[in-house]
Amino acid sequence: MSSNERLDSWKEIAAYLKRGVRTVQRWEHVAGLPVRRIATARGAVYAFRGEIDAWWRTQSIALATSTPAPPLPPASDPPVPRVQTPDASPAAATTASMRVRPFVSQTLGIDPDSAPTQANLAVYFFTLVAMGMLRPTEGMPAARAAAQRALDLDPANTDAHVVSALVASLYEHDWAGATQQLEVVLRRDRVSPSARFHYATWHLSPLGRHAEAQHQLTLALADDPLYLLGRVQYALELQSLGRSDEGLAELEAVWKIDPRFGPALGLAGREYALRGRVADALSFAERTYAAAPRHANAVGFLAGMLRRTGSQARADEVLATLDADSAWVRARARAEAHVVCMEFDGAIEALSEASAARDPGVWLVIAGTTGNIIRSMSGWPALCARLGMDGFAHRTVE
Repeated sequence: MSSNERLDSWKEIAAYLKRGVRTVQRWEHVAGLPVRRIATARGAVYAFRGEIDAWWRTQSIALATSTPAPPLPPASDPPVPRVQTPDASPAAATTASMRVRPFVSQTLGIDPDSAPTQANLAVYFFTLVAMGMLRPTEGMPAARAAAQRALDLDPANTDAHVVSALVASLYEHDWAGATQQLEVVLRRDRVSPSARFHYATWHLSPLGRHAEAQHQLTLALADDPLYLLGRVQYALELQSLGRSDEGLAELEAVWKIDPRFGPALGLAGREYALRGRVADALSFAERTYAAAPRHANAVGFLAGMLRRTGSQARADEVLATLDADSAWVRARARAEAHVVCMEFDGAIEALSEASAARDPGVWLVIAGTTGNIIRSMSGWPALCARLGMDGFAHRTVE
């Protein structure tokens, strides 16, 4: 194969880089992977091997020296799948599809007989719930159904196994069953970076198994080093292990790569708030809200910092943006607001309310430095019981 040989699809580009299609598509946006488009063929792409080789050498140097990669384009909502969710009830599937559609701006065809596509759909529904954009009672069963369809087509699909287990633990509170399923899956020879990321973030970290979570994230990032959300979670695990300065430095490195990346902005800003850097925290709260104005944690962060700095009226206005259709997620937003105001008893009370809605987003609040504080509070065992985790109430940092 010569350096001028052309790669004529996302699949060929991904195969050449030995990564998944979604990963290389993200690399195009995050780090300028040299991909070209054919103007007369909608969606058609191609690339030259020599250009990709040159880009990879440059990118490797950038990663080694922490040189910021090009910023992402303005954030937009994820595309909505036009899908009949594979569930026992067609009516339930139609309802779930209709409930997702108002949150997104464009459509995407879904192949019901493709295991990877169905696994991606399961991750999609789970992510909407985690962001606070879809009710758990609708999104989690939809995620489980898509995951099961993927497993029916391909029993070895690790992404589908992980989402299925996360629905069991976070929504059905079957932590023991989920643990058993996940430990079998993660022993396989081939585990996707996405599966490792979700396992670390949504299972190991809630259980307080932070050293194991850090290890899984290290493996995932070795395969996909430009996955910024993975680096954010890695920073949180450092904080959970008591290495708060290292964790903050990692968050700062991420938002220097992409100044509009909401998760890094929000969690760095939360750390500033806990350290008494109120002006910096307020600035980051404004930037986080601008990047993700419909994310419950971003809403709560800004509302809390506004209240902490005396702007109660505007704080109320920001919280009111979670309208009646999103009322179930207001408890999580209030918990975030209490955290940045250093009101941890209030945060636990709000998290208890969020747990009643089976909101997995409570674990976005109980993370990093904040998680260490909340786990030390007298109200933590009762909150654990509400989350179905009685046996883990007194787990200490590894």
